[in-house]
Amino acid sequence: MLLLSGISKQYAGQTILKNITIPLSKNRTALVGMNGSGKSTLMKIIAGIEYQDTGEITTKRNAVIEYLPQQAVYDFKGTVFEEVSAWLNSDRFNELSAREAELIKILESTDNPDDSICEELAEVVEELHSLDVKTRKKNSVETILLNLGFSKSDWGRSAKTLSGGWQMRIALARVLVREPDVILLDEPTNYLDIATIDFLADWLMKFDGQTLLVSHDRDFLNRIVEETWEVFAGNVNIYRGNYDFYLVEKEARLKVLEKQREKQLDEIKILNDFYEKNRFNAATAPLAQSKYKQMEKLKDELITLPRTPPKMTFRLPDPKRGGEIAVELNKVYHSFGDIDVIADYKRIISRRERIALVGRNGFGKSTLMNIIGGEIEPTSGECRLGKDVEVSYFRQHEITLLPGEMSVIRFIESIAPFDMMTKVKTLLGCFLFYEDDWDKKIAVLSGGEKVRLAFIKMIMNPGNLLLLDEPTTHLDIDSKEILLRTLQNIDATIIFVSHDSHFINSLATSVVYFRGRCDIMNFPGTYQEYLDRYGHDIIEEDGPEAKSDQPVSKGKSDFTQQKELRNRMNRLKKDLDSVQALINSKENEKKSLSEKLSAGSGDPASVGKRISTIDDELLELMQKWEDLSSELEKINN
Repeated sequence: MLLLSGISKQYAGQTILKNITIPLSKNRTALVGMNGSGKSTLMKIIAGIEYQDTGEITTKRNAVIEYLPQQAVYDFKGTVFEEVSAWLNSDRFNELSAREAELIKILESTDNPDDSICEELAEVVEELHSLDVKTRKKNSVETILLNLGFSKSDWGRSAKTLSGGWQMRIALARVLVREPDVILLDEPTNYLDIATIDFLADWLMKFDGQTLLVSHDRDFLNRIVEETWEVFAGNVNIYRGNYDFYLVEKEARLKVLEKQREKQLDEIKILNDFYEKNRFNAATAPLAQSKYKQMEKLKDELITLPRTPPKMTFRLPDPKRGGEIAVELNKVYHSFGDIDVIADYKRIISRRERIALVGRNGFGKSTLMNIIGGEIEPTSGECRLGKDVEVSYFRQHEITLLPGEMSVIRFIESIAPFDMMTKVKTLLGCFLFYEDDWDKKIAVLSGGEKVRLAFIKMIMNPGNLLLLDEPTTHLDIDSKEILLRTLQNIDATIIFVSHDSHFINSLATSVVYFRGRCDIMNFPGTYQEYLDRYGHDIIEEDGPEAKSDQPVSKGKSDFTQQKELRNRMNRLKKDLDSVQALINSKENEKKSLSEKLSAGSGDPASVGKRISTIDDELLELMQKWEDLSSELEKINN
């Protein structure tokens, strides 16, 4: 268990966290809150990257905590496979092995060892065994790499030559391979496709340790989270459930807080009225001054309510109506050099369809989108737009085309149609641009803010065929909900790529699933219906966890197999020696206690109780010795 006690943190005199005392008691906990509320700061403090002003963090002895930040620069030296496999707990393994040897020497040098030495050795042996099991999991590194999108041909590539998104995947793979005690994840799904997100969710559900994560993927949170921490106004509020549970409970809590705030405001008004009426009267001035102090104290204690995003209060302009057939694709092929991506693809897309293009990255989703959008010509086949169809294409690089020197409000006013000029400020508010954001230069906006601004630009004059390539990237949950409501109400055909399953399920009426290169399925139902029929796209290991009589995975050289066998045998022999040392120690202690009883010294009740405990411990140790001996014998055979 990880326990935060009295954690406080200030930046430039501003309190970010104040006296946080909270245990990480669940296996999977979400950390939520507005941007700038202190989520990342709290994670960095737990990870030891930043230091708190007050308080302390308590964990179990030698706990391993791994932190995966939202963005980082990695100084990789080796190949993809080398960078990941190097994190198979080797440092911890060596450290524990050295401590094990020290403890065995101590036990062998005395006939009456201290109980704490025996207990520590037992803990060390248990942790070494656990690490050994993790290390021996068949294809653990291979399986993780495949499910994170690295094909076998990628494993030998230099890690430092990959893009930032793929380097983040390597960093995530290292965390999963290591399996620490506590994992801290800050937006882990940002660079993952939907199949990879499914794998990560499945992995975390099976993980024995504890996970604290920040994510803007609503379904991902609902699927795995057991508890939700909300950071607001320097405090952390606990909600004993997943994200949807948190939303319901938060709304109920907000209603209570609103009533309490109204009561505070009423009281402040009464105190202020009394003060204004009586402060110049000599007889009542002292009492008025007292009321003034009460009022100021109450103002300091006034409950702060979080900003709630507004609902759309007006309808956006409808695009021009197009024909009943929006797009017709007939025997479309496309290749890049010798690599075929799309083969013999056919589809008729009707007016007002909402189609999600889903699947792993690299299988042709963006290629098909570019063919429909007229960005590229197919190698062969035909893509024909319907009558009066006008395309609006939203891509991630749209944010780079925004004029950085202009302010938010000036930019929107410059592109707004005449009949929307009076609604610009309302529209900005609906997309979470509040009054204090209007005069900001576009260049200083965050990635999510730029995405929202680029989307506003598109819907000012929308076409009747919207192509959206990952429009939810960099958006928080509130922003995604606003984008979703807008698209649900617009009279247009929509084809989109997204890796957010909640967004897909809420918008798409049908799915095009890219199962592999040149393997595309048109599914006439929702994404959830697809999953119900075909399941999640997770790459399983070739077989069950490696057994003792099959300790080496297939495909390795004889030399590698022999080396792994020798290492395993040496490990087993060391474990046997450790267990034997513990057995000898327990037997010596039992012999000494029995001699005390025979001599009539010591308290018979307590000595007898200790002997009984030792007998139980010896039974467990003997069973462990037999298990290890049996496994060693199998390998020898």
